[in-house]
Amino acid sequence: MKEIFDAVNQVFDFVVPIADFLWGFPTNFDWYASIPILGNLSFAIVILIGSGIFFSIKTGFIQVTHFRKGLRILVDRKTAAVGITPLAAFFLSSAMRVGPGNIMGVTGAIAVGGPGALFWMWVSAFFGMATAFMEATLAQIFKERKGDELVGGLPFYGKRSWATGHG
Repeated sequence: MKEIFDAVNQVFDFVVPIADFLWGFPTNFDWYASIPILGNLSFAIVILIGSGIFFSIKTGFIQVTHFRKGLRILVDRKTAAVGITPLAAFFLSSAMRVGPGNIMGVTGAIAVGGPGALFWMWVSAFFGMATAFMEATLAQIFKERKGDELVGGLPFYGKRSWATGHG
C-alpha cells in the first residue's frame, strides 16, 4: 500500500508546482504584483469574475430580474414529456454541480478566511449565475441530434464556434 501512496505523491510532486504557477499567474511576477489591488488577483480569477460581470451587464442582470420567474417555473408541478418535473431537474443539475470538492472548498475557505471568505463567495456566486446562464443557453442553442437523443454542452458549441472561426 505504501508503494501506491508513494506513486500518487510522485504525481503530485510534479503537478502541484505547475498548478501553483498557473493559478498564481501572473501574481508571481513582480511587475504585476506591484499593481494596486489587481496585482493580488490571479489571471484566472480576473477572467472568471470579469466574464461574470460582463454577462451580468449584457443580460440586464438576469440573476435578479428573472429570479421570481425562475422560482415560479421551479415549483410548477407540470411534468415534462420526458417524465421529470422542473424541481427534479433542478435537484439533478444541483447534484451534478455541487460535489464533495465544493463542500470541502467552502468549509476550508471559511476556516482559513473567516466571514470575509463567505462574502466573497457570495459575490462570485452572484456573478457566476450569469456565466452559468450563458453556458446553459449556449448548450440549448447548439444541441445536436444523435439518433433519438439531443446532446449538447460546451464541446458542441465550442466545436461550432471553432469551426466558424469565432473562437
